[in-house]
Amino acid sequence: MALDMRSFLRKRAWLVGLLFWLGLVAGGYAWLLRYSFAAGKTTTAPRRTPPSLALPASTRMQLFVALHPRCPCSRATVRELAKILNHGAQASDVTVLMYKPADQEDTWLEGALLDECRRMNCRVHPDPDGKLAASLGSLTSGGVALYDANGRLRYQGGVTASRGHEGDNTGKRAVIEILRGSRENYKSMPVFGCPIREEARKQ
Repeated sequence: MALDMRSFLRKRAWLVGLLFWLGLVAGGYAWLLRYSFAAGKTTTAPRRTPPSLALPASTRMQLFVALHPRCPCSRATVRELAKILNHGAQASDVTVLMYKPADQEDTWLEGALLDECRRMNCRVHPDPDGKLAASLGSLTSGGVALYDANGRLRYQGGVTASRGHEGDNTGKRAVIEILRGSRENYKSMPVFGCPIREEARKQ
């Protein structure tokens, strides 16, 4: 009888341990899923291209992308940007606003992300403390603001489906359609990435 009781207790302990482990796995997965789809903060972008960022005498659309070079999510944004430009949507001037701490030299930006932007012939603009990005409402790395040739805001938001993940998504499709001549009204989508200005305080 005592042997049966010990066997029962061992089985119960094993079952409790298994259920506890499964609970940890499920909890971790739920947290990761929630984190991946947690949109970053934004504010409303100006309805017209800010004079400080407008290119003189430009007759093309202006596409601005705010990036933090140390954010792991930024690489997915750059790769989606490359797909946008490869879908026949080259009728725009692309400016990457690359965050850097105000007390750092431009060499702080050097790395694979900057190299990728240069290969796409993007104009890279160092953005001390993220102030230029903030002027476009981009408080999160991966924020995009698209203005048409008349300086009107046509799109604000992200071009990835979740944090650090590539793939088809509504934001990317909207940007491609606008660059190809769509006359649909202004669109806005969530941005998935690391905070720019909050991250700035930690660097």
